[in-house]
Amino acid sequence: MCEKPAVLSTGSVAGYTWRLIQGSLEPATGIEIHNDVLAVALLEKADFTNADLDRFGEDFSYNSYIKVGDQYYTPAAACASCTRNERWSRIQGGERRLHHWLGKQGVALIKVPKPTAVLKKKETKIKEVLDSNYIGHLNDRREENRDKSCENSSNRPDFQVRHDHAELLTIYIEVDEHQHRSIKSACELSRLNNLIACFEYQRHLVVLRYNPDPFTAGGKRITCKELPLVEREKLLLRELNRVKEQAADPTNFKDILTVIYIAFDCDCTTSCGYVHTDRYEDQAAISKVYMDMGLK
Repeated sequence: MCEKPAVLSTGSVAGYTWRLIQGSLEPATGIEIHNDVLAVALLEKADFTNADLDRFGEDFSYNSYIKVGDQYYTPAAACASCTRNERWSRIQGGERRLHHWLGKQGVALIKVPKPTAVLKKKETKIKEVLDSNYIGHLNDRREENRDKSCENSSNRPDFQVRHDHAELLTIYIEVDEHQHRSIKSACELSRLNNLIACFEYQRHLVVLRYNPDPFTAGGKRITCKELPLVEREKLLLRELNRVKEQAADPTNFKDILTVIYIAFDCDCTTSCGYVHTDRYEDQAAISKVYMDMGLK
């Protein structure tokens, strides 16, 4: 069960308070992090301030854990689902009584729809980067060029980039926290394939997948210490501007789908610049990937 009280940020735990995992055994599940600054700090205390969190230079989900000496620590917090259930169990009785009483007084209650999406912290950071560089975009909105009659037309990319040649090329930016480890790559590819299939006017799609978290290159772990976030953001802007410049000439993008990975795991033993590209000539090429992964 999750430890209480929980200190939650949007979609993850802020990591203000950490607890020692009993038994000094490595957890069977979760995401191990390697952060020297945090490890040293945990030798002295387990409660941190906002200034401390900024100094760590990394966000932590509720199932993160870190090894300090021979012991393991994890955020003393609950996942969003546990927190939501706990809160609802406390208020539902009083809330229902209040609604009943207001109804008897003749007060009409109007149900306010929940927002369709809540921006994650790291996604918000990329939005700030795009805004500060005057790059037009739509954030977490349905594809503008979509056939509304298509069954899968409700899929939402993180960012749709607006540019001068959008009639020739569609550009998306996806913020893949921890490389979306909980989602099979084939499932993500299937989602992109669905988006392409639902285009009202067929055109090429370029997707820049940006990972703001640690990754491995040639067996070496790359954290914000080796590749600071500001440098990753520069890589993203460089690749995005290159795609926008090339969009004027259709011959630059002969493939139906181009996926550019920024700061993802790779086996490169020489300098690769942390940028890699996959190209899919047509939907048959995408289907072949499904088959190779044992999916249909």
